Amino acid sequence: MKNQPYIRIFSKPDCPFCVQAKGLLESKGFSYTELVLGKDLTREDFMEQFPNVRTVPYIIVGNNHVGGYKQLVEMFGDE
Repeated sequence: MKNQPYIRIFSKPDCPFCVQAKGLLESKGFSYTELVLGKDLTREDFMEQFPNVRTVPYIIVGNNHVGGYKQLVEMFGDE
């Protein structure tokens, strides 16, 4: 895919919305980097980086802080 934005998904194990967000991106042909809390970074590091974020998945597309799964669906205009 040409000029694809850099997409990061912050997730945690056994998170159904994280799985749905990754599936949605894959179905749209996007690749992403997944950062797992407790594996790739600590919860404390995450909270320090994003002090106002309390849930995962947390999705960033390029420089756009999209938010969670619901916001990702809204970004694509899907129901």
